[in-house]
Amino acid sequence: MVSCNDASFSALRIKRAFLRRTVLEARKDVMSNQVSISTANIRGAFGGFFIPGMYTALWAGFVPYLKAKLSIGEDVLGSMILVLGVGSCLSMAIAGKLVETFGCKKVVLLASFIGMLSLAVVTMCSTIATTTAALFFFGIGVGLSGASANLQAILTEKVSKKHLMGAYHGGWSLGGFAGAGVLLVLLKLLSLPVNESIWGLLIVLFIAMVVISQFMLTFGSDPNAKVVKKSKSPLSFHPIAIIFGLLSFVSYLVEGAVGDWSALYLFEDKGIVIEEAVMGVMLFNGTMCIGRLLGNTIGKHLTSKQVVVGGYLLGAIAMGLIVFLPGYGSMYTYLLLGISLAMVVPNLFSAMGEQNVIPMTQAVATSTMLGYMGILMGPALIGFIAHGTSLTVAFIVLTILLVVSAGTGKYAYMLMEKSKEAEA
Repeated sequence: MVSCNDASFSALRIKRAFLRRTVLEARKDVMSNQVSISTANIRGAFGGFFIPGMYTALWAGFVPYLKAKLSIGEDVLGSMILVLGVGSCLSMAIAGKLVETFGCKKVVLLASFIGMLSLAVVTMCSTIATTTAALFFFGIGVGLSGASANLQAILTEKVSKKHLMGAYHGGWSLGGFAGAGVLLVLLKLLSLPVNESIWGLLIVLFIAMVVISQFMLTFGSDPNAKVVKKSKSPLSFHPIAIIFGLLSFVSYLVEGAVGDWSALYLFEDKGIVIEEAVMGVMLFNGTMCIGRLLGNTIGKHLTSKQVVVGGYLLGAIAMGLIVFLPGYGSMYTYLLLGISLAMVVPNLFSAMGEQNVIPMTQAVATSTMLGYMGILMGPALIGFIAHGTSLTVAFIVLTILLVVSAGTGKYAYMLMEKSKEAEA
C-alpha cells in the first residue's frame, strides 16, 4: 500500500515538474517575442540625427539674409528666434507621447516634413509677422526632430545592447558641418541665389529622409522592457527626470554660452586678434564632434556615471584654465573643454533610457525640453551677468556650475540606483 506521505511526496514532485516546465515554456515565449534590430536600423537612427543637423544648419546660414531682407535689428531678430524656441519646447513636451503612440519612423518623418516645409516658407516670407509664424512651426519641426531622434537612439541602444548615443549626437554635429559646407559651396563658389539653394537642398534632404526612414524603428517604446506605471502627462516630474533634465540644462547652457560669447571674450579679454578669435569656438565644436563620434569606445571601458561626473569635473578645470590662462593658452584650452563635455549629454540620455522607474518617453521628453531651454537661456544669462560685471565673471559662474553639476550628477546616479533597488 502507498502511504499518505508517499502520495503527498509524489504529488509534490509532479507539481514541481509542472511548474518547471511552465517556467521554461514562458521563457521560450519571452525569447520568441524579443525584438531585435539590424545594422540597417542602427544606420537609420543615425540618419535621424544627421539630416536634421543639416537642415538646421541651412537656417543658421539664412539668418544674415533674413535680417537684411526684413531690415530688422538684433532685438527684433532675437524675439523672432525666441518664438522659434517656444515652438521647439512645446513640441518636445509632446514628442514622447507621439513616439509612444505612432512609433519612431512616423514621428521622425512628420518632424522632418514640418521643419523643412516651414523653413522653405521662412525664405519666402516678406513680413515680420509671417516670418515669425513660420519660425514657430520651424521650431516645432526642430524640437520634434531632436526629441524623436533621441528616443529612437535610446531604443536602438537598449535593444542592440551597444553604446551608440555618442556617435548619434556626433551625427547631428556632422550634419551641421555638412549642411553649412554644402550651402557655402552653392552660394560662394557657384553663386546661386540663397532661396533656390535652400529649396533645392531641402527637397534632396526630405527625399533622403524618406529613404532612410525605411530602416528606422517602427515601434516607439521598448518591447523588452519592464512595464512601469504610466501617466497621462507628456512630461515627468519625478525627481530623477528633473535632476537629469537640469544636468542637461547646464551642459547645453555651457554649449550655447561658448558658441555665442567665446569669440568676443577671446578678443576683448585675452587680446586675440579679431580674425582669430573665432578659433576658440571652432576648436570646441571640432573636439566635441570628434569626441562624440569616437565616444562609443570610451563607453565600453567607463560607466555612464564616470563619464558624466568626470566630464563635468574636467570641463570645470578646462573652463577655469580658459579664464586664468593668458592669450593663446586660453584659446587652445577650448580643445580640452570640447572633449570634456562631448559625452556628457549622450550619457544623460542613455541613463534615462536605462532606468525602469519612469516611462522612457516621458523621461526623455523632460530631459530634452530642459536641455534645450539651456541653449535658449544660456547666451542671454551670460550676457546679463557680463553686462552687470564682466565676461570673466560670467565664465567663472559657468565654472562653478560645472563643479556643482559634477556633485549633482553623482547624486543623480545614486538616486537612480536606489530607485532601481526599490523597484526590484
